[in-house]
Parts: sequence; structure tokens; C-alpha cells
Amino acid sequence: MRAGTATRAPRGLLRRLVVGELLADARTWVGAGVVAGAAAVVGAVAGCLLQSAVQVGGTRGLALYPVVGLVVVLTAVATAVVLSSVASLTVTSQQRSHALWQLIGVSPRQVRAVVLAQLLLVALAGALGGVLLAVPLVVPFCRWVLSTSEGLQQVPLVFGPAAAAAVVVVVTAVVTASGRRSARAASRTSGLLLVRDADPPPARVDRRRWAGLVLLLGVLVVLVLSAGRTPLDRVLVPLTLTGPLLSALVVLAGPLVFAPFLRAWTRVVPAEASASWFLARARAAHGTARASATTGPLVVAVALPGSLFAVTGTVRAAVGAQTGRLPPAPPVQTAVLLVGGPLLLAVVGAAATVFMSGRVRERESALVRAAGGGHGVVLLAAVWESVIHAVTATALGAGVVAVTAGVAAWAVVPAGGAAALPASGAGAVAVTAVAGLVLLLAATVPTTLLALRRGPARALSVE
Repeated sequence: MRAGTATRAPRGLLRRLVVGELLADARTWVGAGVVAGAAAVVGAVAGCLLQSAVQVGGTRGLALYPVVGLVVVLTAVATAVVLSSVASLTVTSQQRSHALWQLIGVSPRQVRAVVLAQLLLVALAGALGGVLLAVPLVVPFCRWVLSTSEGLQQVPLVFGPAAAAAVVVVVTAVVTASGRRSARAASRTSGLLLVRDADPPPARVDRRRWAGLVLLLGVLVVLVLSAGRTPLDRVLVPLTLTGPLLSALVVLAGPLVFAPFLRAWTRVVPAEASASWFLARARAAHGTARASATTGPLVVAVALPGSLFAVTGTVRAAVGAQTGRLPPAPPVQTAVLLVGGPLLLAVVGAAATVFMSGRVRERESALVRAAGGGHGVVLLAAVWESVIHAVTATALGAGVVAVTAGVAAWAVVPAGGAAALPASGAGAVAVTAVAGLVLLLAATVPTTLLALRRGPARALSVE
């Protein structure tokens, strides 16, 4: 029988665990709170547009609803992917603490309750902070992004208490719900984790995940088929949704895709190339749960702008081939409105997962130094690990963009356009990939330098 199953810890101890662990592992929880705040800022844009459409009503309100729908769907996809990755990593990275709790008499049910309470508190604090930050900014921002949309420039925009409260509730609920599976796993943590490696276990493709994959694949098939029957002047709407949903499908299939793909392409560079590359490759391949938490948001970050530019470029080329005149490119405000917020959230989420894993990385670096590795090897290994994550996500995201562009090239012909080569979206993919790599390095290198200032014995003795 596992420790802690026969007795229940007193409530006072549980309250101390909730607060004490938040303070003891502040890096992990601050990272989760920052991501929740970023999700609230992004959600405030959708909330502002939705509340404005409802209050305005009439023709202008109806004209705003299609824009609101696209923004809500794109924001929802990015929010679900990023928050679920962060919530899962937040819980699973603290397995040693959960094992200790059970050894001191905390029952599995109480472990689960404490974990969910911690997620709830951090998500609520982050969401409230994000909404407070967004209040003075969201209306001017929405007015700017709508300034180039015909008929929407004069729509009165509002972001009232109801919309703000809804954003806080949604973000908090998504974070807490995303952590329920990990909380159940935490309640079953064995004390054996205290004497062996505590790398979070990779997510398995259980029945719920398979059901989600089948459902999402069905929605994608219906969406693609409907795009082929949509008039050319309206085909952009279903095609714009194809890329985000396809990226969500890839992330949902992450346990089947991320680790095998990472191991496959990193074998191209021999392990003997350098000690730092060997360490980075081994760390990325071994820490599959941490790698998946970073790769998922980055895939979305690369796929969203890339697929948007690929779809619009393909449709413009089809219209130009049919009419002999290439339509003007959408203004930058349109791209910012549709993918700016989700892109920001995805990149911040990816960087946050790297930052949150810093404690495990410090221990690994200390082990390398204890075995005779120099500071340069440790630092360069951290850089290579960021490069591995960025390349893995960029390749998968570029694959999503390529498939989306192919779907767009197929759909424009039955929709009434002329045949056209699919646009690549390579520029958007490249810019996003570089930005993601820079943020990963910004989250990794400073923390590695700080860790190198501590002796290996001290780093290994602190849990």
C-alpha cells in the first residue's frame, strides 16, 4: 500500500503546502502565471470585439461578427495549445514534491486537490494581471487593427466589466481544466521517484486523445470539402481556419510525432561532432515531456502566420490569374488582428516552458560539471538545445503551412478561380522561427549563466 493512502493530512498542512510550494518553486509558478496573463491579454482583444459587436447590433454589428468569429477561433486554438502545455509541465515537473507529500501522510486525493488549488490560484492571479494590463490598451489596439476594414472604422468599441470578467473566468478555467489529467497523475506519484530520475513522463495517446484526434480530423475534412464549394470571394474564411486547426491536430498527436521526429533529424549531425551537441541532443531526446511542452506552442507560432500568408497569397494568385490583375495584399493590420495575439501567446508560452524547466536543467548542468565538463560546454549545450527545439518546431510548422497551401491551391479551382501555384509563406515562417529561437535563447542562456555561478555540490544538494 502506498504511503498516505490510509490517513488524511490535516487541512492546515494542506493550506501550507498550497502556499509553501508556490514560494519554494517560484520559477515554475511565475512562468505559468505569466503565460496565463499573456492569454488574458490576447483574450481581451476577442472579448472587446465580441462585446462591441453585441452592443452595436444592426448592420455594423453583423459586419463585425465574421471578424470576431475568426479572431475567437484562432485565439481559442492558440490558448488551448499553450495553456494545456504549460499547465501539464507545471504539474509534472514537480513529481518529487508530490512523492514527498505522500510520504508525510498526504493522501492521493489531497495531492490532487492541492495541485488543482495551486493551478487555480496562479491562473487567477495571472489572468487578473493580464486583464488589468489590457484595460487601457485593448480599445486603442482594436481601433487600430480595424482602421483598414471598410465599414468598421467607426464602430464604437468597448471592453467593459462583463467582458473582462469573462476573460478571467475562461483563462482560469482552461488552465485548471488542462491540469486535471496531470493532477490525477500527481496523485499516483510513487515515492520511488525520490531515488531515480524525475523527468516528467511523456504523454501517452489515451482514448480521450484518440477521440480528440478523430474529432478534429473530421472537422478538418468537412472544412476542406466546404472550402471547395465556397465562392471565390468568400473562400478565404474556411481556408484561414485550416492552418490553425491542422496545427492543433499536430500538437494533439505530439506523443506520436515530436520525440520520434526530434530523434530522427538530430541523428543527421553525428554525436561525435562536439561534446556540447552530444549533451544537448541527449537532453532533448531524454526529456521528452519538456521538449513536447516547448515544441507544441512553437509549432502553432510558426504555423499561424505562415498558413495565413500562404492562403492569402494562393488566393490572390488565383484571382490574378483569372482576372489578369493581382489583388492588393491584405494590410498589416489584418494580419496583426488575426494572428498577432495568438502568435504572441504561442511564442511566450514556448519561452516560458524553457524558463520553467530551469531547475531540472541546473541539476543536469551540475552533473556535467561534476563529471569534468567545463562552463563552455554547459553553456553551448544549452544553446544547442534551444536550436534543437526551434528547428523541430519550425520543420513541423512548415509542414503544416505546406499542407495548408496545397489545400488552398486545390480549393480555389472549384471555388471559381484559376489554377495557381500554392504560395509558400516562407517569409512569415522564417521571421517567426528566428523570433522564437531568440526568445528561447533569452530564456535559456541567462539562467544557465546564473546556474554556473553555483558550485556543482550546492546545485545538486538543493531540491
